Amino acid sequence: MNEDEATAEIKALRDAGNFQRAVERGYQLLEAFPNSWKVRGILAWSVYSQKVKGALNVGQQPGQIAAAVREIRTLTEHGPYGRISAYVLAVQEAASKLSEAGRHAMAYELLSEVDRTQLSKETSEFKGKRVSSQLEKWFNDTSKELSALEQWEPLRAICEEALASGLYKSDEDKLWLRYRLAISTIDSDPAGALDLIQQVILIKNESWAIRHRARCLYNLGQHDQAEQDCRVALGGVNLRKPEFAIKILEDMYNYTEDDEKSIALLQTLRAIRIVNRWPKKDEYESAASDLGCGDAADFPFAETIARFADGEAFRAQKKDATGGIPRGRDKERSKPSVIAEGVKGTLVRLLPSQPNVGFAKVDGRDDVLITRNDNSELSWPPRIGTVVVGTLVETMDKKKNKKSAKFVDSRLEA
Repeated sequence: MNEDEATAEIKALRDAGNFQRAVERGYQLLEAFPNSWKVRGILAWSVYSQKVKGALNVGQQPGQIAAAVREIRTLTEHGPYGRISAYVLAVQEAASKLSEAGRHAMAYELLSEVDRTQLSKETSEFKGKRVSSQLEKWFNDTSKELSALEQWEPLRAICEEALASGLYKSDEDKLWLRYRLAISTIDSDPAGALDLIQQVILIKNESWAIRHRARCLYNLGQHDQAEQDCRVALGGVNLRKPEFAIKILEDMYNYTEDDEKSIALLQTLRAIRIVNRWPKKDEYESAASDLGCGDAADFPFAETIARFADGEAFRAQKKDATGGIPRGRDKERSKPSVIAEGVKGTLVRLLPSQPNVGFAKVDGRDDVLITRNDNSELSWPPRIGTVVVGTLVETMDKKKNKKSAKFVDSRLEA
């Protein structure tokens, strides 16, 4: 056997979806061809498929996926970078999974090991839409993790570098960098942060952005306007998901000097934790004791949020921002191309942070996206191992920068 035959054997196992066997056989053949970059390269892609793309329980075992990324880096040490790079793709995939699992420190550690000067600046296009370059994705992912870790000074530096790079052409492309730059400077430069947040709100007039505008206004001494912005932000919160109101309620509690309002806000915060079965928060309990609050178990938190919220102002501001165009009609949406009908797949995982999104295994393919919105006939969330039959349509895997597929209109196998 020569190195081309060895490479072909590993590739055939990987193409068939036998990722574990591809890795096992790959390391056996690497002993025979230790200096073959072909063998090492296909082995690296097999490790990616098995240990990164197919990684499970990332939140419980974050070290395993990190070790797999470094294993790929070692296998491809002759040239870990390039437009099609197992290492770069592994970092992106691992960082995404670690972030979803709340393992932001590990995600940032892997991103920090990348030599960003080696990343491609070339973009591509899919169905008329621009697909970001490797360097843009690195800036986006790194700023996201720094934001989650609340490392404000490094976040400010990364966002400023990214915005000055010339890579981001439109306001839409710059939106998240401007947003993260704003939240990194709210305390140090509230006026500059306010200008950035206003630019974000012109595109994303959402509660989370309005909340940060309120923070800017409060730091600028405009306390009444800050409290009103908190009310507007609350007006955009879905009361069926009150946990999304927590940060706004905490800000309102910190801003108000009215004891009655303070008690109502604090009881609402405590009640939301109770209904979600979260542990008590010492900060809340200490303040509740000082204010003489009683038990919050039966506190009407939804009614209290509705009382403080200014939904009418939120809707009016939203309408102004969109020019009165109804949602869903602001741009034409092309129908996705059908790849195949009557396709069978087995559900293999759900995203921890997004339970309405999962992936199914289909013979001859990487894991295929399956979402609740596109598959309304399924009882959601389906159990791991559930076999479904549906239509595969074309989509875009932005991490791999290539066409991919997703399930639509699927049903349980008869």
